[in-house]
Amino acid sequence: MKHLATAGLLLAMAASGASAQINAGDQKPEPSLPFNMAQVTTLNLPWKIAFLPDGRMLITEKVGGLWLVTQQGTKTPVTGVPAVLWKGQGGMLGVYLSPHYAKDHNVYLTYSEPGDGGSSLALARAKLKIDKDAASLEGLQVIWRDGERGDGGQFGAEVAFSPDGKYLFLSSGDRQRMTPAQDPNQPLGKILRLTLDGKPAPGNPMAGKTGAASVPVIDPPEDTEAAKTAPVVRTYTFPGPNLTPSETWSTGHRTPYGLAFAPDGRLWELEHGPKGGDELNLIEPGKNYGWPLVSYAVNYDDVPIPSPDTRPDLTKPVIYWTPVIAPGNLVFYNGAMFPQWNGSALVSGLISKALIRITFDGKGGAKTAERWDVGHRIRDVEVAPDGALWMIEDAKPGALFRLTPK
Repeated sequence: MKHLATAGLLLAMAASGASAQINAGDQKPEPSLPFNMAQVTTLNLPWKIAFLPDGRMLITEKVGGLWLVTQQGTKTPVTGVPAVLWKGQGGMLGVYLSPHYAKDHNVYLTYSEPGDGGSSLALARAKLKIDKDAASLEGLQVIWRDGERGDGGQFGAEVAFSPDGKYLFLSSGDRQRMTPAQDPNQPLGKILRLTLDGKPAPGNPMAGKTGAASVPVIDPPEDTEAAKTAPVVRTYTFPGPNLTPSETWSTGHRTPYGLAFAPDGRLWELEHGPKGGDELNLIEPGKNYGWPLVSYAVNYDDVPIPSPDTRPDLTKPVIYWTPVIAPGNLVFYNGAMFPQWNGSALVSGLISKALIRITFDGKGGAKTAERWDVGHRIRDVEVAPDGALWMIEDAKPGALFRLTPK
């Protein structure tokens, strides 16, 4: 009878689409590495790599630089970059090639833009001009910004282009303020879906809607409970219509540092939890992913946070990590050097000093495969045109590594 009851429960769960969330935090590293790691050069707190079609790289430095780097390690500074506020987790962050780079030579930058009262996330676009011994950004224009400014790290600042090349997805972190992630009037703690010009994309869940003319700004509170009553330090008034609702694709994100489309067209996001609870999420339009209402974790000061299991109205992560891995980014592999990994994703790890491979079932499910201890805080891992993997180290100086099969 007990077995029949158990079988009935499993069938009911299957029928309802329920599935247990995977905690991969205790996964042990593999005993050896399947790749060689060759250090090519060093940079000053490198953050992001973007490969040009010819194999050269654009690499950002959090302190404010952008470099054109050859595969032999020769570095050429790129001029014309915007000013950034380098502080904590802020600075020069992401660099991404336009999906139509072959025609328009556009690159996109994400960074913490300085201003009165702190800094805010900005998204800019410019044309990349490369001469024999020089490189520059021409006609740089900020096409989207969060004007609230203020204190707090966790900008998110990841970009993923839709597979059809028409739209731009931008992750915006909660800036350690927590509650704005649930405020539909603020872009903090959201994934936004924009046109390539930075405008609200048609077909978004709240397309055409505008938000409040002004929003309260708070300083980062100690924990999720303190956030509920955090004092307002000032009020930000939008210079025009508040387009946040019409830009929003999903809500309830903390520190979305990974954002990538799988080969099947699904969008996946990777974010830091607090003291535990790093998450891999399958992103779907209009869904609420729970932060700071729930987490498979506690606050840094051990103040409890309700479990996602208590809120069926919120979307749970597919995988979570307690203890944390502190993810740097997420990239899907498609290349010739590691053909056995085609279709899987790679995650870079900061505190974990790891590279982690994730496999997908094509139905919205995922699980971790290998975890390799690489001995360095890895901020970004990317796939070169020839299929090699390249990683940058979160350090000052931080190494640039090339990974090839053993």
